[in-house]
Amino acid sequence: MAQTRHYEIEGLSLEIPLRYDAHSGLYIEEYPDFKANPVYTPRGSPVMFIGEDRCPHAQSVDEEECQDCGSCRFFASAGAHSWIGVCRHPVRQKQGAGEG
Repeated sequence: MAQTRHYEIEGLSLEIPLRYDAHSGLYIEEYPDFKANPVYTPRGSPVMFIGEDRCPHAQSVDEEECQDCGSCRFFASAGAHSWIGVCRHPVRQKQGAGEG
């Protein structure tokens, strides 16, 4: 059975496959393409990779310009040391999702 890392994000249960990298000696998360195949939480927040290019709605936490999702104030990480999370910008929310 393949190893995975489990995330609970705003009520969404997500399993991310892991692959062993012999060079580093670590298991590395294999993220799906969330842009090509969007995944949403029950609240309607899109799951994003931290390194995705910023969208037109990005706003930084400080005075620096956002370069990617991870530097945007609307990005909420899925957990410590995670490279995925959700976008909480109101414009990016999936219409018809529950408040859950």
